[in-house]
Parts: sequence; structure tokens; C-alpha cells
Amino acid sequence: MRLYGRGIRRRLAPMLKGDRRRIELAYALQFAMPGTSVLRYGDESGMGENLSLADRDAIRTPMQWSDTVNAGLSTAPNGELIVPVNRTGRFGARKVNVRAQLRDPNSLLRWFSQLIGVVRECPEIGTGACRVVDAAAPPSVLIHRFDRPEGAVLLMHNLADAAVTVAVGKDQAGSGRPWEVFADSAYRRPTRALTGIELNGWGYRWLRLE
Repeated sequence: MRLYGRGIRRRLAPMLKGDRRRIELAYALQFAMPGTSVLRYGDESGMGENLSLADRDAIRTPMQWSDTVNAGLSTAPNGELIVPVNRTGRFGARKVNVRAQLRDPNSLLRWFSQLIGVVRECPEIGTGACRVVDAAAPPSVLIHRFDRPEGAVLLMHNLADAAVTVAVGKDQAGSGRPWEVFADSAYRRPTRALTGIELNGWGYRWLRLE
């Protein structure tokens, strides 16, 4: 996601004001698209930018490894760094850093680890034949699927803040019962008919089909 006004690319977490639900939805949707997903360093922890710096230097601040001097990147005097550390504020190193998030099982970094693990376990995503599923769903919901000889994955993303219920239809299911591989919340297990599927506001659910 880019803003090109002055050649600056803003980071997603500050753009979404740290709203964890929308941050997760945005990246879940990105990783659910055909092709290869790309992250810029620091996106996986939700670090911010320094908009007082010119052009793209705004997002080239040192990686926030810890809340120590120079964010754990360098032992050099602060004034000798090519770009200053973003230490203060809601998205600075004092509050957002890798060391703290590794100790927090509910951190954004841990969530990214799970997301990437699921994508690796589902080779259909990004490389299989992709198509949008025409289903009984509100206009805010995108439903698509990937198919490969190994199997199929059904992906649903709700781009609105209101909870919805979706009926995909049993014609989309395989011979067995679908099971959930990734979701924003603990939902009821999907039925074989793939009806009555609940999605939270800004919610997402990925189902493997047999």
C-alpha cells in the first residue's frame, strides 16, 4: 500500500491507526491473492515511519529490534546513523519492537508467523487456479478459491465493519467436510453444505476443501 504524494510510502499500521482487525484483514487479503506477497521490513511488527524525513527516508528508519539505544540495530553513536531511529510515539521502538513481540503470544509478529505458516501449508494459495466464487453474500464480502491437483482452499474476507452470514453452497465443497485453517476468530465449524458461515466485521476465514 503506497502513498506517492511526495515519493513517500507510508506503512500500513500507522495508516490504519493501529486497528489490529483492519491490519490483519489487509494482510490476510494480500497473502490470499495470486502471486507472491511482499512485506517491507518492520511491517510484520507494525512499526511506524518518520514523516519528518524527506521522501522515502520516512520508511527507511532502522529496524526496531528492541527498546534499547538505536533500537538494537547498532552500537554507533546516534548521530552517526544514516537515518535516525524512530523511538517515540505509538509506533516507535519504545512501544513497538521485535523483542517485546516475541514474548507476547498475541502480538502482530506472532500473527504473521502463523499466517506465513498457513500459506506454506496450503500450496494452492497463490499458485493454484484462482476464481471468484459467486455466492449468496453481502457486497462487502469477497469469496474466492484456489484449486490445484493437491486440493482446494476457499477464502472469505469481509471488507466491512458489520458481521455477516454467508451461504457459499455445497457445490463448492469437496467430498469431505471443510475445515478451517486460518481465521480472525474462533467460529463454529463449517458444515458440508457451506451455509450459515459467519464472518465478523473486518473478518476473514480460510477453509480447506477435500
